[in-house]
Amino acid sequence: MSTTNYIMVSVADCHPSYAGTALQHIGGLAADLKRKAGAVTVRYGVVVTGLHAGCLVLFQGYEEMNGIDRAFGVYGDSSDYRALMDGEMIHVRVRNLWKVEPLQLGSPSADDPAYGVITRFKAAGLMLEQMQELVPIFERNGAMIMRYGTLMTGGNAGKRLLGVTYPSMDAIERTYDELRASDAYNAMLAEVELDLRDIIRFVG
Repeated sequence: MSTTNYIMVSVADCHPSYAGTALQHIGGLAADLKRKAGAVTVRYGVVVTGLHAGCLVLFQGYEEMNGIDRAFGVYGDSSDYRALMDGEMIHVRVRNLWKVEPLQLGSPSADDPAYGVITRFKAAGLMLEQMQELVPIFERNGAMIMRYGTLMTGGNAGKRLLGVTYPSMDAIERTYDELRASDAYNAMLAEVELDLRDIIRFVG
């Protein structure tokens, strides 16, 4: 089974009237990326909170960096990508690479998630031990997939990024209720500079 070691994250502004059509084209692009670029996983949806609220987001996971190189080749060949970028309805706001560490849930789910939470923070070290201590809290409250690592590119390069998917908003609420009551979580918060936490509603 392939492992996700690198993720390319793209965030795009989209005119509200075009969002439904754009998401259909992203679905076609996702299929192209799996078939032609060897993407291990592709998820996409709409950011519903924070500075990027209303933007579309696409996550592409690869086992190796060469997969990202192949993805750019797919962009050039994909009719869905060309349809997306034609005209003035959608504009890529940011596209960055994320190096993922070997930290995950004990029994990750293969089901399609409804929501995801992205958390970004600045930390002096990788903090893998501290993150591992928190994994059971996410597991107990319904988290489906966890990805943690470091942004490699862009204005926030070097910051840590945590992505967790969930089956419902209720599962998110339960998770953060328990995290706020956790000594380990509060101790970790005292060591980092948290600067983003957004919720994503997944479409595919």
